[in-house]
Amino acid sequence: MEVQLKYKSLFEKGKHTEAIQLLMKQKDQFDPAIYHYNLGVNLAFVNELPLSRYHLEKAQNLGFKSIKSQASLEKVKDDLGVIGVEDKSSFSEHVVSYSLDASIATGVNISLVLLLLFLIKLKSISKTWLKIIIPLVCFLPLLGQYYIQRNFNHAIALEKLEVLRGPSTIFEQTQEVIPGMSFITSGIAGEWTYIYSPSSHRGWIKNKGYLEL
Repeated sequence: MEVQLKYKSLFEKGKHTEAIQLLMKQKDQFDPAIYHYNLGVNLAFVNELPLSRYHLEKAQNLGFKSIKSQASLEKVKDDLGVIGVEDKSSFSEHVVSYSLDASIATGVNISLVLLLLFLIKLKSISKTWLKIIIPLVCFLPLLGQYYIQRNFNHAIALEKLEVLRGPSTIFEQTQEVIPGMSFITSGIAGEWTYIYSPSSHRGWIKNKGYLEL
């Protein structure tokens, strides 16, 4: 409790650098989501915007969601100039992003609802092959989300990242990820990581200069 009171005092006095140091030193004294939110807010005050965004996004991933936390995140994104740059242009990108943001319970619930609907309609299904195939289809949302969460990741760029056409410096640069930008990775080849989304930035980046959520 004493640590939290000391942090509150530092924050209210505008001593954000000291507040950051206290948070990092006493990390285990704070709830993980609160820790990331507080760190993100203070980093914004000292103009460490890319890192600020990472911690604010991490706080939301851990369940700390409120009007205030969303406003803080949107303010940082606006200051970074990433709004609009990260727009997803395809249905598959939206599906992957949603699957990463949602808990695995979401996939379970959708599959159970589909299975329940199948059981209700079971008597009206006469073909045996449909009775075998449909239950398998019911579990596709769960299996799909599991696959996505194992093979894709949200990430935040901490610095400017060059996007190349292939996983080697022999390939030409096709795009550039700006500091603070969010993107989705899928696949690693040695020292290189593939950007899946946004599609405008698809290509390969070095395995550094960013943090995965």
